[in-house]
Amino acid sequence: MKSMLHVALHDLRLQVVDRAAIFFMLIMPLGFVLFFGTVFRDGGGPESVTVLLPVVNEDGGFLSLALLEQLRSESFDVDVYSAAEADTTTFDTRVARVPPKFSLDIMQGKQAKVSLNSQANSSMTYDTAAAVKLHQAQVRFLGNLVRWNPTMLTEGQTIDQIDPVEKGRFLAMVTEEPNVTVQSTYAGTGRPVPSGMGQSIPGMLTMFVVMTVLIGGSEAITKEKTMGTLRRLVTTVLSPMEVVGGKLIGLMFLGLVQAAILVVITEGLSRGNVMGMDFLWSPHMVGLVPLLVAYTFAVGSLGILLSGLFRTTQQAESLAWLVGMVLSGLGGCWWPLEMMPGTVRMVANFFPTAWAMKGFHELITFGSGPMSVLPAVAVLTLMGVIFALLGARAMKGPALAN
Repeated sequence: MKSMLHVALHDLRLQVVDRAAIFFMLIMPLGFVLFFGTVFRDGGGPESVTVLLPVVNEDGGFLSLALLEQLRSESFDVDVYSAAEADTTTFDTRVARVPPKFSLDIMQGKQAKVSLNSQANSSMTYDTAAAVKLHQAQVRFLGNLVRWNPTMLTEGQTIDQIDPVEKGRFLAMVTEEPNVTVQSTYAGTGRPVPSGMGQSIPGMLTMFVVMTVLIGGSEAITKEKTMGTLRRLVTTVLSPMEVVGGKLIGLMFLGLVQAAILVVITEGLSRGNVMGMDFLWSPHMVGLVPLLVAYTFAVGSLGILLSGLFRTTQQAESLAWLVGMVLSGLGGCWWPLEMMPGTVRMVANFFPTAWAMKGFHELITFGSGPMSVLPAVAVLTLMGVIFALLGARAMKGPALAN
């Protein structure tokens, strides 16, 4: 075991002292964390969900402007168009229309109807939500009109004849905070889709452990294999299995160093609230450590397998990069697995990256406790054993011939 550790530490030293390691193990991962964290920014809870609603305002009176404010208070993302602008605009989702003389008709006690039309390619779910929220906004708008209790206009009178003070009083009613607030949370077994830094930080850690181990580690081992370094090692006191074991431990150490760098840096940035980062690893170390060990074991074993299959360093450089990108993209590192089609999610179950992400989210995102990582640890350990056995077999032969 001592000889295997000596081989592992020697390989680790060669990897981390390389000047390029500073860029690939620190600067590049942080850049990816910030990029994906911004792209998939946390949308918050269900109360923060907004519905896009283009509104064609053909009225322009103060009551139509008050209605627009009422819509915004109902979590609508309102884009306002004039009648002329609407004639040259193609609406992709849904559109509401405020009719001409909307303000005047209301002030004269007449019916004024706001229409909501959905387009063919619009989401039925969001269309339904828009209809419900529009109804809520109309009810609140009517309630404010009752509270306002203005003097109705007669035929021949115009909106301009309404006292500006009275207009301001009604607009103040519309914009005031409601007396009753509703707090909504996810019920039952439903859980929010990971997003923002909660997705990008563990995702980029998972990705760069794969990339660092598969690209840097397998390339170095393939180079030693083609140069005959491995054959010379087995002429020493080391057996072929000790050489393979030492290389595997070295790849595990490399992955753990990469993970530790990202854990420490992102923890520090989060505690400093840099760029709104809010993701802490430290409260979850009891479950995090075995999960990282199992994950680096699986990835390191995969690196041994690929090193046994590669024949040249050119293959190691290009194919290891390709394998790493596939594992990252389909394993939920770039975007949540929940956003992928069912077939892709099923295939992802055969990737160590997917199980690492499941473990991270169960432990940290969903706060399920240290025991929640046990399924992921078990699967990753099993993957590591399978990859290690296949890798040891692939490394036998000319590469380790005495």
